[in-house]
Amino acid sequence: MNLLQYYGIDWFATLCGLAAVFLLGNKNKFGFLVFMMASLSWVTFGLYVGSYAIVFGSSIFFIMHFRGFLKWRRDERELAYLATQELKVAK
Repeated sequence: MNLLQYYGIDWFATLCGLAAVFLLGNKNKFGFLVFMMASLSWVTFGLYVGSYAIVFGSSIFFIMHFRGFLKWRRDERELAYLATQELKVAK
């Protein structure tokens, strides 16, 4: 049994996925970026083994993670803006 049969791409993708879940569980938006690395690794793996299902699914996951990252940033900006507006009204 060769653990690096696929050049470690599968292991890297798995570790990125686990790290991303940990980061998001701790409310860290960078978990989405790590998930995106995992998804790209799974796309690479899918191409390597010839599985179009893995390529397709991982591409969709990449898009969803990218959207989540952008939405989190947008929500942070909106909250920061609202906080400044509340301070102005309170004065």
